[in-house]
Amino acid sequence: MTIFDFYVGLREEILKQISGIDNSNANWGWSWDDSTPNCVVKERLELLLGKYVPLAKEFGVYIVTRYPMCKNPKHWLYPTTNRYGIPIPYKDARFVWSGRELFHGWRLSICPCSSTNEPRENMVIDEFICDKAASIGEFNKIALIFEDISAAIMNSKDKKSRSGIREYLLRAVLRINDAILPQSVDEYIAQRRENM
Repeated sequence: MTIFDFYVGLREEILKQISGIDNSNANWGWSWDDSTPNCVVKERLELLLGKYVPLAKEFGVYIVTRYPMCKNPKHWLYPTTNRYGIPIPYKDARFVWSGRELFHGWRLSICPCSSTNEPRENMVIDEFICDKAASIGEFNKIALIFEDISAAIMNSKDKKSRSGIREYLLRAVLRINDAILPQSVDEYIAQRRENM
């Protein structure tokens, strides 16, 4: 897969999600509401992110889950897990540790240092890291797009306005547009203004 194919595929899927997010009719006092519930939107966006995060590995973008704390008294530093099936210890020298976070909070998970191997509520940090051989420019573009999708997911909780979901998804599409084109829209505008 080329970076172009990655961006185009992601863009198409985000646009499909945006077109399916309608405002709820329940606020108008109607007894029926056939709009897609936020929980369904959230699930679809989580699946979308779950599909594209592993694909981004091809372009040097990884997401590692760090565990700052757990109930194990022998917990030390930041044990990590990832979805790539390769060991990536915290601050692994093969990667640039950007400090960019996709998620930071409590999640039902299994800390790698757990002796019981049972899921518990753990503090986790999903952090973007970049393969040192990859383009840091593409890394930053993809990370920003994923951050927007994650923000849309956070805004898709029940009883939350759907405009917040659409706002973040539209910003992701704008970022993808700039990544696909040979120059960003801002650069194009600046160039045109210079030539006037």
